Amino acid sequence: MKISLLDTVLRRYAPALLSAFLFPVLPACSGDTPDEPVAKENIIQFSTPVVLQQSGSRANLVSGSLPEATELEVYGYCIPLLSDYAATTDYDAKSGEKGWNAKKSLIVPDVLDGARLEVDAYGCYYKGEPGLWYTPQSTVVASAPGTDPSAFKYSFMAFCPASDRFRTETAGSVGAPTLHYTVEYPCKEDAMYAFVTDHMRDRGAVDLVFHHILSAVSVKFNNYSASSDIVINSLVMEGDFYSEASIDFSEPDPAVKVNSSMTHAQLPFVSEPLTVPHDAALTAPSTYLILANSAGTNGSYLGARKTIVGSFEFEGQTIDIKIPREGDNFDFGRVPQPGVNYTLNINFYGDRIVLMFTADNVEYWQSGSDNNIFIN
Repeated sequence: MKISLLDTVLRRYAPALLSAFLFPVLPACSGDTPDEPVAKENIIQFSTPVVLQQSGSRANLVSGSLPEATELEVYGYCIPLLSDYAATTDYDAKSGEKGWNAKKSLIVPDVLDGARLEVDAYGCYYKGEPGLWYTPQSTVVASAPGTDPSAFKYSFMAFCPASDRFRTETAGSVGAPTLHYTVEYPCKEDAMYAFVTDHMRDRGAVDLVFHHILSAVSVKFNNYSASSDIVINSLVMEGDFYSEASIDFSEPDPAVKVNSSMTHAQLPFVSEPLTVPHDAALTAPSTYLILANSAGTNGSYLGARKTIVGSFEFEGQTIDIKIPREGDNFDFGRVPQPGVNYTLNINFYGDRIVLMFTADNVEYWQSGSDNNIFIN
């Protein structure tokens, strides 16, 4: 079932009319009776999702509001089970009013279980059966006299884009989920998650604030020669990059944790000749998203065995680029953060190259002042 844009507009601007419309849906909770008519005001609505803002540039990274047509996958939780016995289907309705931390060990996705939503100009619409607020008529509530569903607290976990790069896992079959994400390199598609706890119906639409999982890496060429152009023939970053991350929502402060597994990949920043005029700067045409490990060390923040190779032409000479010149791994020099674009500046000073990383308008010079990488 798809709630149309007209439905959304009417819902927002003519609530009095909407309350008179009824239509059949399959309720989100397994305890409700199928095909009962449900008032539209009992449908859980989501406002236009936003992305947590980061300072600095974010090439290829979504910022502000999620663009229209973005598809989300959403899980919703409210009433816990009576026990963690795998076969139980008994809900503890009176605990619906407890906060997430008090009931997360017995929670199941009773409200939304992998529902697909799509962003439009007015918020989000369901691409299938909608999630519902609990009411006094809900079977699980009606069977527990004295329960007040208006005091229920709901929690939601979502990720985007909705794809098989994500998977959810719960220890056993009950409890807070862990979200897993796998990167396929070279990657240019952003990946994000959102988590809202203890939302109550009287607050209205649910606000999903998405957090980035990936960081971006771009390359900028700065030609400081006063008279000679430089032609970049090719430039590739190659190495072992982190490929898997997880977010455990049973933890007090869920955050991205990067697993140790890696995959070997090449990130071709320049594949065709690119002319950088003298006294000018030019950004490479490709930007890539990578999984950075802020819990790593300077040499392992972005992975292992990382090199930058290519060639360029300068004053009639074809010269190879290899960074680092000695060894098989360059340092990043800063603790990377998700949602930030890091620019690798390759600076040409006549007969030498200096490597510099920038992020959030803060500069870091590799190895203090330069890499000791010279143009012969």
